[in-house]
Amino acid sequence: MEASQKAIFLWKIRFRESSFMVKFLTEKGALETFVFQGTKGIKKGQLAQLFPLNEVEIETYKAPKSSLASIRNVKTLKMRSNIRGKMEQTAVAFFLAEIISKSLKENDAQPAMFEFVSSSIDLFEERYQPNFYLVFLLKLTRYLGIQPANNFQNNRNSFFDLSEGQFTILRPVHLNYLEVGDSKLLRSLIDDGYDFQLKLSKQQRNDLRDAIVKYYSMHLEGVSGLKSLSVLQELFD
Repeated sequence: MEASQKAIFLWKIRFRESSFMVKFLTEKGALETFVFQGTKGIKKGQLAQLFPLNEVEIETYKAPKSSLASIRNVKTLKMRSNIRGKMEQTAVAFFLAEIISKSLKENDAQPAMFEFVSSSIDLFEERYQPNFYLVFLLKLTRYLGIQPANNFQNNRNSFFDLSEGQFTILRPVHLNYLEVGDSKLLRSLIDDGYDFQLKLSKQQRNDLRDAIVKYYSMHLEGVSGLKSLSVLQELFD
């Protein structure tokens, strides 16, 4: 069976000398795995297009008795020169691609998610913003079913409870929460969204990053052992 669809590349793993298992967020809003075979000639050029968060069109073929479809052709749909060529954006792209791939279950379709991710990457390619990946991860929680509650009280000191995913005026009895200062920053970041008016220091941004990653790992079983996080920490810490 042949098919063609838009997809955002996330991850690849070599499983034979010239073959890869490749993961995409497809236009159906689903995490899908395919087989990519070949590293020479035309296939070499196609393989070069498979870098994190690149949006492509893939043509696939699935044999009747095969469990996975194979990729026959790859065509880049949007230029991602900044994401591919600038160190900070490349590191963030690897990080976000890994989190997306580990947050989703195979073939669990959510079409609106693809449009959100695609338009967000357009913004990221257009202009680098240090807060982008934090806001992206907070917005992504809506599509993953783990969106934090919007219950911050402006006139009260509040703690963000990482376990419950909500703000509380009472200090939690466990250790998985943010102090008042970081909780206020988190709320401000949620409110700011893609306006990028909130100014954060390097330390504040790193603390919020670690808190958001912890939140993901607590609520999504697959998000752990992020290989790309250490690269991000080396670059930004």
